[in-house]
Order: sequence, then structure tokens, then C-alpha cells
Amino acid sequence: MNTGNSRQQIIPPTRLRVKAGFVVYSPDSGNRELVILDEGELVAVDKSHDSREIKFRMHAGNIVGVASLFENEPFRYTLEATEDSSVTIISEDCLESELKNIPIWLLATLKNLSQNTRLLKESAHRTPVENTLMSLAEYCAHLESGTKYPVDTLIREFNWLTRIPPVTIKADLKSLLRRRFIGLSKNGEELLMQVHNATLMQIFSDYLYAREEGLVWEPLRLSLPQKRILVHLTTIKKGVEMEAPEWIRLLNDRELPIDVAQWITLQDLGCFKQGLSNKFHVDMERIEYYLTAIRYDSNLRGAV
Repeated sequence: MNTGNSRQQIIPPTRLRVKAGFVVYSPDSGNRELVILDEGELVAVDKSHDSREIKFRMHAGNIVGVASLFENEPFRYTLEATEDSSVTIISEDCLESELKNIPIWLLATLKNLSQNTRLLKESAHRTPVENTLMSLAEYCAHLESGTKYPVDTLIREFNWLTRIPPVTIKADLKSLLRRRFIGLSKNGEELLMQVHNATLMQIFSDYLYAREEGLVWEPLRLSLPQKRILVHLTTIKKGVEMEAPEWIRLLNDRELPIDVAQWITLQDLGCFKQGLSNKFHVDMERIEYYLTAIRYDSNLRGAV
């Protein structure tokens, strides 16, 4: 029977004192390691795109590589010391030797914490937006029509707000450009974008929402006679108020046939608003919304 101390089989962590510029960890090594910074500063550098991009800095007490050991998830950044530093490195063999001597419940807890950390990291980088084009249209609807905005700045801000990848934002901008909703120009080397009609961007967002939800988009509910009525209503003097029968009589007298059912449809669509009395007035803003949607129907459908 072996009565020796099992602790003698434990592989201890590696403790290093390194100089500034020393590479503490490189993904090229293929090692699965957990790195603890005891003193000094390390930087995580991304060298995957033939460039040198600092992703984050580590300070005393920071740890990286938990997912590498527990979830077999590769750590893809190079760790470099920016000043003289002390680090502790726990290798795969070191961890396995330690795990042999801890209770099963503690091992399960560690794995659970590792999984939760990974899920939090994934959620932090995953966009909650399902329809990215609709989201971009909604964003552009809040920009000033005719004002030129730097494209790079716009992409950075929209990416920060939505976590939509820049490559997807650029593709959606091309979709808006193809529909002639936006224009692009250059000021020297700077690429600029302008929204031709912010209201049209809101209409496009509403159109995409209705299509996504399987709803009948409101402008498509309008018949040709109703569309003619809307055009005529834009000529009505502002402030005119009448009861429903008077509006129906007025439109019929002007050779724009309308019955009670059509009136109710126009009222439901918001073309008429009821005032404090039982009289109605034309909602010019809503009518312009529908007329703009009808005018740019081909652009909305992407058929231009």
C-alpha cells in the first residue's frame, strides 16, 4: 500500500519575474495556460491581421485564460509586459494535478463559473438586433435631412449602440444607397453620407417591421380612389373642421366618391383627427406620410 503524501505529486505553478517587452504568452505556442499578473502591467495584443492592436491592459490581480483551461477555448492574444512584472502561470498539467486533490463539488462550481463567464463574454459581443437594416433605417430617421455625416464616425457610433459588426453596417448602407435613400460624397479622403429624407427612412423602417411581422402595411390598404382623396386633402385649407357627414358630402361634391366604409378606413388610418367637438380635421402629417410611402413604393421594395 502506498502511504506517501499525494501532495508530492502536485505540479506547482510557474512564477516568473520578467522585463518590459517580454512575451509572457503567445497563441502560437498552442499551450492552454492561465496567467495571473502579480505585479506590473501586461497588454493583450491582437496580431491576427498583420497589425498590432492592443485589446486590453492587465493590472495586478487580473487573470486571463480561465476559458482556455476549463472550456478548451483558445486564448488568441499575445501577452506582453509593458514594464518589469511578476506573473504566475498555471499550465494544463499543473491544473490537472491540483484538481485531483479538490472536492468534486468545488470542481463543478469552478466549471459552472467558467461557463457563466464565457456566456457573459459572448453576450457582450453579440448584437441583440435581429433585423440590422431596419435598425439602421430607424437610426438614420433621427439624422438631419441633407446634412453630411462622416461615414467612419457613423459606423463607429452605430456599432457602439447596437454591437452590429462594421462589415454588416457597410452592407446595409449599400442597401440604403441602392434604394437611393442616402447619398455618398467625398471631402478629400473623407467619405460622407447624407440622408435625403429622414421621414422616408422612418417609413422604410415601418415597412420592414410590417413585412417581418407578417402584417399588412398600412399604405397598401389604400385603394386608388382613396389615394386620390389623400392628394386632394393636401389642398384643403389648414384648420378646416367638419363633422363626418360634411366631409363625405364635400368629397362627393368634388367628384371624389367616398362612402361611410371608406371614411372609416381613412379615419382608422389616422388621416382625420377628431377635435374637442365631434368635428374632424385633416392630419396633414399623416397624409404626407402615406403619400411619401406611395411615391417611393419601388424604392421601399428595392425594385429601383
